[in-house]
Amino acid sequence: MKKLILIFLLIGLTAAFALADQFFIENGTGSYSFIFVYVSDSRSDEWGTSLLGVNVLRPGQRMQVTTTIPVGNTTWNIMVVDEDNDTYTFWRRTVRSNEVVRVTLDDLD
Repeated sequence: MKKLILIFLLIGLTAAFALADQFFIENGTGSYSFIFVYVSDSRSDEWGTSLLGVNVLRPGQRMQVTTTIPVGNTTWNIMVVDEDNDTYTFWRRTVRSNEVVRVTLDDLD
């Protein structure tokens, strides 16, 4: 019985990884580091915690956003906060798998 449960658990984990999808967020500001990056399904009314944790995203760097929701099957709300506490917000953004969302000063709220 324990072996059967373990097999189902491994199949479930494998399926979860197979369903994972990703896109990228790139800091294209040229001079400001990002201190917070929030991404949520646009159907959600909460941002959750910053994907950066204690890290920063320096100009020119990019980060990977991995989700179990297929990227093209929903729209995304993305909010970035820079070192001056300026925000860059994208509401109901459609992205493709492996797309790079480049955040520039033109996107400043």
